[in-house]
Amino acid sequence: MSSFSTSIHQVVTQALLDLKEAQAKGKIPKNPLSETHFLAAWTTNAIKKKRFDSDVVPTLTIWQRKARSLGKNAALVETFTAIKENYEHVFDENLKTKPVNKDQIVALCEALTSQQWMVNTDLEVGEKLNRHSGGQASLIICSQAFASNFEHGLLAKPISLYIRGDVAEALQAAYAQSLLLYKVTDYKSKVKYHGEYIIYANNDGEFLPELVTL
Repeated sequence: MSSFSTSIHQVVTQALLDLKEAQAKGKIPKNPLSETHFLAAWTTNAIKKKRFDSDVVPTLTIWQRKARSLGKNAALVETFTAIKENYEHVFDENLKTKPVNKDQIVALCEALTSQQWMVNTDLEVGEKLNRHSGGQASLIICSQAFASNFEHGLLAKPISLYIRGDVAEALQAAYAQSLLLYKVTDYKSKVKYHGEYIIYANNDGEFLPELVTL
């Protein structure tokens, strides 16, 4: 079975291709409502016919329900396009996952520091860390994880980033280093007032990452 990342990339790529083909043949008008109806039916068909690996079915089901309840406001075309572009930004030339190295995460820390974030990788995060930043945007990575989650310079275990501040800014900084952030919580975490986001080995989580809109 493929990884979740490659499987969900395959899903959105095929969906967008099928939509484009249907529009080229004049079967589907180019407007948000018609496109949502098409993708809702496409998603339902993909689930029923088991077209893709089982690990993406829960995500397909969420999209199916979203399309039914929100109609054109479900913005599935925009979501599928963003997923495709975000993954392709971090994949290799063969559209496969590739290792995350420590230098990428160090560069992320340096970039946020240059943007006036308080960045700390020297604290050990236990059950609860009370860290005040005086209102300044803050990024904390547990010192123990920073020291032990890499093997030969490559990320081998998921590493948590504790973030307080403009998450969109952190996402953009991560994206610039070909890193995807996966949200665990956007507020309450082991570090007071910080949300928790994870970088997975190979950028390959088991659910969708937070998406950067290009």
